[in-house]
Amino acid sequence: MGYYTVEGGRKIGGEYTVHGSKNAVLPILAATLLAADEVVLENCPLISDFYASLEILKSLGCSVVLEGNTVTVDSVHISSCEIPEEQVSCMRSSILYLGALLGRKKEAKLGHPGGCVIGKRPIDLHLRAFEKMGVEITEKDNIFFCKSPKLLGYDIYLEFPSVGATENILLLAVKAEGTTVIHNAAREPEIIWLAKFLRACGAEIYGEGSPTIMIEGVRKLHGAYFSIPFDRIEAGTFLCASAITGGEIYLYGAEKQYMESTLEILDQMGCGQRADENGIFLQAPKRILSDFTLRTGPYPAFPTDMQPLMMSLLTLGKGTCMISETVFEARFRHVNELCKMGADIRMQGQNAAVFGVEKLYAAEVVGTDLRGTAALLLASLAAEGKSIVHGAEYMERGYEKIEDVLTSLGGKVHLIS
Repeated sequence: MGYYTVEGGRKIGGEYTVHGSKNAVLPILAATLLAADEVVLENCPLISDFYASLEILKSLGCSVVLEGNTVTVDSVHISSCEIPEEQVSCMRSSILYLGALLGRKKEAKLGHPGGCVIGKRPIDLHLRAFEKMGVEITEKDNIFFCKSPKLLGYDIYLEFPSVGATENILLLAVKAEGTTVIHNAAREPEIIWLAKFLRACGAEIYGEGSPTIMIEGVRKLHGAYFSIPFDRIEAGTFLCASAITGGEIYLYGAEKQYMESTLEILDQMGCGQRADENGIFLQAPKRILSDFTLRTGPYPAFPTDMQPLMMSLLTLGKGTCMISETVFEARFRHVNELCKMGADIRMQGQNAAVFGVEKLYAAEVVGTDLRGTAALLLASLAAEGKSIVHGAEYMERGYEKIEDVLTSLGGKVHLIS
C-alpha cells in the first residue's frame, strides 16, 4: 500500500517513450503455455500485473527468465493445471489461463478472477463458448473445474464484443479440431496483437480486427520472438497529463491508427496535434473546450479505460460535457474524489455532466481502481497546492514508475510506500 504526494501547477511536457502494452502482454503471457518451445517477449512493461503473470507461469512449472524488459518463457515441462488462488484473486486477466491450459493440458482448475472493482464483468460468455467447444465445466465452492477430453471447433456468437472472451476463445480454438468462427468478436488492437503472436507460433487465424475471426485448429505451436506493442492507454494518459497542465509533449512509439478516438476527443478540446512515423505530438490549448458529448464503447469507439482520464481534463473545461459510460457500471467511482478538489460533476446512473471550473485545489483523495486513481493523479498535477493521492497499488498494476516519469517531465510527484 502506498500513496503519492503531488505538487500541482507544473507543466508536464518534453519527450517520452511509451512502454509496452499492459493489455497486450497479459494475454500473450497466457498464450506462451500453448507453445512447445521457448518464447521470448521483448518490450514488456514492468508493472505488478506483469510480475503476477510471471508468478502464475512459474507455479504451473514454466521456466521464466527476466532480463530488463525481456522475458523468456519455456513451458515444455508444465507440471500443474491449477492457478494459485492468490494470483486469481488479484488479477482479472488470470481467466485467460483457463483457455490456454485447456488448449495445452486438456484440464484446468481456477477460482473466480479478481482485479479492479469497476463492474460485474461476468465470465459467462467465456464459459458458454467453452462448453460449446466440448469443455466440461463444474463449479464447487467458487472454483471452476474444467476438462476438455476433445476440443471441437464451433461457431461462437458473442452477445457483447468482450475483449476477454474473444481472447480466451482464441487461446482455446487454436488447439481445437476443425474450424472455430467468433462472431461479434472484439476488435481492439490487443486482439490483433494476440493473433499476431499466435500466428508467429504457427497458429492459423484470419480476420482479427474485424467482427468475425476464423481459427483453424493446429496440432502444435512452436516458440517465437515477439515485441510487445505500445500501450495506447499509457500514451493517452501522458497526453492528458500534458493537456491538463498546459504543456507540450512528444510520445515516441505511439501509433495514431490505434488512438483515433482518443485523439479526436483531444482535438475537440482544442489540443494541437501532430503525428508522424515515430510518434505523436500534443500542444495544450490555453483552456480546454468541453461543449460536446462523450460516449464509451467497444473499439473503435472511445475506450472506457480513457474515460476517467478525460473526465479530469473536462473538470477544467470551458463549457459542459455529457459523459455516458456504456461498458462498466462502476466506472464513476472517482467522481466524488474529483469533487473534493473543486470539480463540478453531477451523476445520474451511467451518465455524468461535467461542468467546467476555473481551478482545482489540492486535497487528499483515494483511488479505488487503476484508471480512476490515474484520473486523480492527473487532477492533482493541475491543482493548486500539494495533494495526496492514495491507491498506488492500483497505479502499479498498469504504470511503470509513473512518479519518476512525471517528475522527469516537469512534475513533482513522490511515491510514499
